[in-house]
Amino acid sequence: MSQNLYANLDGKIALVTGAGLGIGSALSRALGRLGVTVICASRTQDDIDEVAEQIADDGGKALAVPTDVTRPDQIESLANAINDNFGKLDLAFLNAGGNLQQDSILDSDIDEWRAAIELNLYSVFYGIRAVAPLMKKAGGGRIVLTGSAMAHYPAENYSSYCVAKAGARMLVNTAALELITDNITLNEFIPGPTRTLQAMKGVSEDNVSSPFNNPAEWVKEPEDVVDMLLTIAAYPGMGPTGQKFSLARR
Repeated sequence: MSQNLYANLDGKIALVTGAGLGIGSALSRALGRLGVTVICASRTQDDIDEVAEQIADDGGKALAVPTDVTRPDQIESLANAINDNFGKLDLAFLNAGGNLQQDSILDSDIDEWRAAIELNLYSVFYGIRAVAPLMKKAGGGRIVLTGSAMAHYPAENYSSYCVAKAGARMLVNTAALELITDNITLNEFIPGPTRTLQAMKGVSEDNVSSPFNNPAEWVKEPEDVVDMLLTIAAYPGMGPTGQKFSLARR
């Protein structure tokens, strides 16, 4: 999709969670260059301040709102900040998440396992509930979840991530049915192996099962996945809903 086909994004209001680093940072900066006002949300204030400054330096507009997406009170505060500043929301990229807990089911620490579920599943539930009313005020909107191919197959030592991402996918599909009459679409985006600080933790050249070591895979930089996200956001008309868009070769 050429940049001209992104023209309908100009003037939109977008939320990006996990905006401080990796895919969230690359997406936020790309949206800003296209005339989108970007609400950058992340737990780390310094990270999102830097992204917001980069957007401003490129001539765009951004608002940095420190937010822990696992806490419903902070998600509610984020929604209130969006409403107070803009009165509506057009786009929401629920990008925050991470494969942080990696151990066998029997050896897993229960609190760490629960925290991984909260980060990758509960945050999506809180996010949809927070942004949908703002999109109704705008006459419709688009919600995009950053999912994972691991939602679709089991992997040893990754039960929390697989379970959470599978649940998040079903949550998005269910919300797509519930919100279609409000002109709100929900879709899942699967980036596949992408070199982010979080994704590369624990990746070893000796792990032959890692997609990062699969010669048939496309191992990407965060900037490489942005066009697909922009295409979902800019699709003409109401566009697809309840669908999976994948850059993984699995």
